[in-house]
Amino acid sequence: MDRKDYLKIEIGDPYEAGSIIPLTEDKTLSIGRVNPRLMLDVALQSPYVSRNHAEITTENRKVYVRDLGSKHGTELNGAALTPYLKNELKDGDRITLAKGAVCFTFAGGAEADWDMTMELSMPAGGLARMEEGLYIIPERRQVVIDNHHVILSGKHTDLLMLLHARKNQAVSYDEIKIYVWPERLGHGGQAVPDVGNDEITALVYRLRKKLNNYGDKIISLPRYGYMLELEEGKRSPQT
Repeated sequence: MDRKDYLKIEIGDPYEAGSIIPLTEDKTLSIGRVNPRLMLDVALQSPYVSRNHAEITTENRKVYVRDLGSKHGTELNGAALTPYLKNELKDGDRITLAKGAVCFTFAGGAEADWDMTMELSMPAGGLARMEEGLYIIPERRQVVIDNHHVILSGKHTDLLMLLHARKNQAVSYDEIKIYVWPERLGHGGQAVPDVGNDEITALVYRLRKKLNNYGDKIISLPRYGYMLELEEGKRSPQT
């Protein structure tokens, strides 16, 4: 098996503990708080994580972590990082964001077991080996249906990522409004953006159509909201 560098998530909603993020040469992995305006590689839900919090870069077979001037800081093995300075990672290093709100372990040159990736990601070139089905890859904001990438708009992606993070759980209309339309919260102190339920219904309708045969995995919950129904223990629904 090829030896790979990767991050293992210990703590980091909405990702499952033990999930793996592969690292590739000459690729920068962006880490921050989920935001519809940003295309982050690892989008986290903790309110203590900054929008652009940190990044992991791989250069000349070495891997570095860099804090991007985050409000609550980044630590490497318990030591606070100086903002914007690169720090080389060694096998077994622990990276924490916002005083432990998020925690990664770095595995350098380890034999990566791609079956451990759970909800997160797939190996390079692995798409051709996938079984047919619906695959949602949150840290890349990607959707694959029957071995074909599906292009979604920002709002469709935001909604699907929220439902996926809470899969098999009811998600209320208010939660959807806050997550998908944060720009409409305004400055009046209101707790929920000014978005009508009919606007959510229209967005769900269009998302279901884009998911083709898997659109019926988005279940309507009358007078409450929606739920993404996925089989437990699987990365994707099977036909």
